[in-house]
Formats: sequence, C-alpha cells, structure tokens
Amino acid sequence: MPYGRNKQKDAYVKRNPGKNLRKVEAKAREHSTARRTRRDESGPTQPQGVTAKMADRQSAKTLQVGRDAKTGRFIPVKEAKRRTKTALVETINKKK
Repeated sequence: MPYGRNKQKDAYVKRNPGKNLRKVEAKAREHSTARRTRRDESGPTQPQGVTAKMADRQSAKTLQVGRDAKTGRFIPVKEAKRRTKTALVETINKKK
C-alpha cells in the first residue's frame, strides 16, 4: 500500500465500484458541448448601450449604499433593505 494521502488517492479511485470514470468523463464532455451549442444558436449578443436609467444614475447628486452594522463593510442595497436589524442603507452625496 502506498504511503501518504497523495499516493492513496489513485488507489481510492480504482477501488470505487460505484462510478465508471469513462461514463462520467463522457457525460461531462457532452454537457459542455451542449452548453456551447445553445450559446451559438442564440446568436451574438449586442454590446450594452447607455440606457436612460444609467444616465440618470450618473447625473444624480446622491447615491445609496448598504452597510453592515456589525462589521462596517459595504453590501448591496437590496440586501441591506432585507436585513433591517443588522444593516442600514446610507445616502451619500457625490463629490464633484
């Protein structure tokens, strides 16, 4: 019996009768090609243009950020609104 965890890994794989490694590899290969063909069928994606919402956000004088009350770290506003007891939403004035 080989000594050490790295040497034993190969032995575990060979002894495991529950999995046929060739079948597992074939299924993984098939799954990845299916995903690629689906992406090709949908066609090329257009680059994102500037929307009205994005322009409004850039010209705004304030912005909202979420902050964890315990650690002080920034978190998404959506999550801060959800966690009302342990987080808060701050409104910050933008510097010009």
